[in-house]
Amino acid sequence: MDQSQFPDSSDNDSNKQSQAIEEERERRSYLPLYKAALRGDWEAASRIFCDDPGAVTAMISGIGEITLHVAIGKGRSSIRFIQMLVELMPADFLVAANNDGETPLHYAAIAGNVQAIRILVTKNRAVLDIKNRYGSLPLHYAAQFCQKEAVSYLLSVTDLSEFSGIHGVRLVNLLIIADFYDIALDVLRRYPKLAIERDYEGTTALATLANKPHAFPSGSNLGFCDRLLYRFASVHSDGVPRGGDLESIADSLKEYQKESKKFGFLHNIKNTKLKHILALELLRLLIMEALDARPSETRMLLKNPVHTSARLGIYEVVVEIIKAYPESVWVVDDDGRNIFHLAIIHRHKFIFSLLNGLSPQNKHHLVTSSTDRHGENMLHLAARVQPSDEIRGTPSDKNSGAALKMHSDMQWFKDVEKIVQPLYREMRNFDGDTPRMKFYEQHKYLAEDADRWMKTITSSCMVVPTLVITVAFAAAFTVPGGNTQDRGIPIYLNQISFMIFAVSDALAFFSSCTSLLMFICIFNSDYSEENAVRSFKLFTFGFISLFFSIATMFAAFGASLHIVLSQKVEWIAAPISLLACVPAALFAYFQFPQWFSVAYSAFKPSIIPQHTEEIIF
Repeated sequence: MDQSQFPDSSDNDSNKQSQAIEEERERRSYLPLYKAALRGDWEAASRIFCDDPGAVTAMISGIGEITLHVAIGKGRSSIRFIQMLVELMPADFLVAANNDGETPLHYAAIAGNVQAIRILVTKNRAVLDIKNRYGSLPLHYAAQFCQKEAVSYLLSVTDLSEFSGIHGVRLVNLLIIADFYDIALDVLRRYPKLAIERDYEGTTALATLANKPHAFPSGSNLGFCDRLLYRFASVHSDGVPRGGDLESIADSLKEYQKESKKFGFLHNIKNTKLKHILALELLRLLIMEALDARPSETRMLLKNPVHTSARLGIYEVVVEIIKAYPESVWVVDDDGRNIFHLAIIHRHKFIFSLLNGLSPQNKHHLVTSSTDRHGENMLHLAARVQPSDEIRGTPSDKNSGAALKMHSDMQWFKDVEKIVQPLYREMRNFDGDTPRMKFYEQHKYLAEDADRWMKTITSSCMVVPTLVITVAFAAAFTVPGGNTQDRGIPIYLNQISFMIFAVSDALAFFSSCTSLLMFICIFNSDYSEENAVRSFKLFTFGFISLFFSIATMFAAFGASLHIVLSQKVEWIAAPISLLACVPAALFAYFQFPQWFSVAYSAFKPSIIPQHTEEIIF
């Protein structure tokens, strides 16, 4: 056979290698142009263009970028550099793409360079419709990289009449992820079908919103002061553009930001509240569109969002879905669990409190007869360790919050036990375990860690009240100023400062004794699952008594010092009072919110709120 009929593979490899070397040599020749684009040096770049006009549209990097890509996306080029470069380029070359199919407009969208976007769109509007190799428009990129002003402008110039299906839903989902709820509302008002369609991952807009706890008040971890400001902050969404007014979004955004900044430290709080208002408005719109779909489709559209929200504790989403579609109460996930099962597993008390909105018949039916695919009723699920703690539930766990977690889990178990009918308290799952058996099994390691931590901390805490008792007892018999020689009555008995000293010393003594007795009771008791609630209450009460004894000891010391020095330095009372308040004030500032929460959880009768909205049948 004639070998000349077949091409020589070695020749092909040689040609490819030669071509690659030639391309690399050409790219290196454009290195000065690349650096000029990075620096924004138009004088240097223009000289290169004069010598080589083809350099304007030539690829100058290894990933297929032209000079305009580099100037917009990577360098510090000024708008003048970009504008001059665009004027030199033919309009058709503005759609030039790199190896990933990204045009200069994609780069401008990523950077949020609205001025560059305007320049490109003005010269060639076709750049708006170019997708990269992954099917993303520049508009998708602007939303993905949270460039709100760029998103607003691109929406105003992009033709969205055929912007539906996967790519349209993906845009809405990206807007929701970026917290651009006002823009998402406008898009959905113009194209409501996007509310019930899915992106390439099968995700709807409602499912995306249901995965964002911080978009709603229930998922925002605001501090005490922030919550107070949030409650009284006056915010209205009237200034947010509505459907048909996409062109004015950017201008309205700038105006709102200027107005918000006038409030100084309230700026973030007001923005947070506005975000929550818009997210709730978006949620209601998505639910309304889901209800307009076919019944079977409505059920599928609402099923995953309501279960996801129940897992994440997004109270607002669960409430709105139940209000609009009461049947969602009965819908179960792949494990056969409804929203109340999920609320128990993940310890979301406000969602579980919605159970109080059921009629007595439905309430008993759900609680007593509803089981998951493992044969477990609600009390079995309440016996589980919270999922976030299952990883730490090992013998090597040293978590100092074990006692608090043990107390919380026991409270949950007891509260659910009150609701469950007696027959189901002894019901066995498919593994043959009753709810109480499962609680002991699940909390074995957690109880050991809680016992170890509780004994360690109480033994340390007993030292402090012992010292306070000693000092307070001795101070009662060695009063400042001494006693009279004839009758042994304190010399300064009739002074107000002495009475303050006496009362403060007595309070310090008795509160320290109380604290010490509480700690002794804990130290000598067995920290079992049954004693978790009692021991935690004793510990909380002992710690509060200890803090009170220290505070009164400061008061007694200040009064004593005033008695001794007031005869010589009359103004000494004010600085002594201020200095005595400093330690207590610092401790209260840094620890009061935490200890208030601990004390409240320790002594409140039920961990689950008893009030709820009358929203369920």
